[in-house]
Amino acid sequence: MKTISNKAIWLYCAPEFAVGLFTAMVSNYLIYFYQPSKESGIPTLITQGAIFLGALTLMGLIQVVAHIIDAVTDPLVASWSDKSKNKNGRRIPFMRKYAIPFGLSALLIFCAPQSAPGLVNNLWVAVFMWGYYIFYTLYMIPHNALFPEMIKDQGKLVNAYTLCSMLFVVGSALGYVTPLLVSLMKRAGLETLWAWRATFAIFTLIGVVLLLLPGLTIKETEYVNSVRPSTPLLASLKHAFSNPHFRRVTLGQLFEGTALSFFEACIMYYVTSLMGLPEESSVTILAISIAGSLLLYPFINKWVKKKGKKKPMLLGCAVFTVAEFVMCFAGSIPGNPMVIACIFALFVSFPFAVLNIIPSSMMADVIQYDTIQSGVNQEGVFGAARSFVTKVGTSLAMMIVPSLTIIGAAAGENIGKTGLKLTAVVGGVFCAIAVIVYAGYKEKDVLGVIRAAREKQEQ
Repeated sequence: MKTISNKAIWLYCAPEFAVGLFTAMVSNYLIYFYQPSKESGIPTLITQGAIFLGALTLMGLIQVVAHIIDAVTDPLVASWSDKSKNKNGRRIPFMRKYAIPFGLSALLIFCAPQSAPGLVNNLWVAVFMWGYYIFYTLYMIPHNALFPEMIKDQGKLVNAYTLCSMLFVVGSALGYVTPLLVSLMKRAGLETLWAWRATFAIFTLIGVVLLLLPGLTIKETEYVNSVRPSTPLLASLKHAFSNPHFRRVTLGQLFEGTALSFFEACIMYYVTSLMGLPEESSVTILAISIAGSLLLYPFINKWVKKKGKKKPMLLGCAVFTVAEFVMCFAGSIPGNPMVIACIFALFVSFPFAVLNIIPSSMMADVIQYDTIQSGVNQEGVFGAARSFVTKVGTSLAMMIVPSLTIIGAAAGENIGKTGLKLTAVVGGVFCAIAVIVYAGYKEKDVLGVIRAAREKQEQ
């Protein structure tokens, strides 16, 4: 097998930029777009208010179902990929086939017919939202599974995950510029609704091109000689969850991922409704946090290689917990709101860097540990099992956030400040639990097995 080059790693990481774009679209702006505040100028396109059990909004219900579909399809796709007998490999053929549907579905979520809220618009959003998560799974589960198969060296793998994270963050950064691009397009004469859609169309074009790159440039069979699992799907999943290290890391990622989902879903509301700043200010605020996190990447990369991943993960989660609780008082802290917002952005840059780099790399250690112990490559199933659990957390966040944000809303409005503060409190509690869970992870045992296997191979 060939040793993967740095150029091939860059090409394989390129889709992370696209995923960052699409994640910003769906995580940061979906609720804002379809549950619009009066400040946004976006027309109401779908049914508003609580429609299920007296608390769940339509947007919350659609997202809950979407994440359930996503979570259920993860292990199925992982099993198909792990057991694939395609002559071009187990992963790349999936990525070639589903790159375009993945990108287009992200755009079409935001293209519900411009008419009065009703069944047609509600179904439109639901169908393309669910399609987006299905195609996301069909592309990303194979993509993520191939990484630890191609790169065996721990240092090189950490560098690769750092690069992936950097591209994801830069892609997200471009996504965060959405309010500024929307504003420019409105000045050029586009209506508010079409200014948003035109911006997302540009993102989709960029994203699809990047999603296609690995499938068109990398030959999987040159780098991987896989041992295909023969065990049934349920047995494979049972094997994954029987690994105590996997359970611990996955549970930690469930809680910190849920906390991050709360923050991402509400950031535009925090800026406009709690801090009283215009939409365009979110661009500056997010740019500061992203620039700060990128500047910290080299430091965290070196720290991880020398001291492991557990300590920076604990500190990152602790800092993010504090940040969530501070957000409750964003509208009442004395001083210039923009200055306060910028200071807050610098504060969260450290946990952003940690939570973007370390979780995938930490999970790769656990997967490599299991492969050494079992002798079978089941990266897909492990990735899917982890994804299943963490997406349950995201589903929980997407279910709770729309229901919380309407608490305290004035008559005729969709968003209440009391509800927004509650989202920050709940997000902080989830991240605090993550600190407790990660504290029990036995990283030394995992890395010890990996080191011993490498030393044996070098002899």
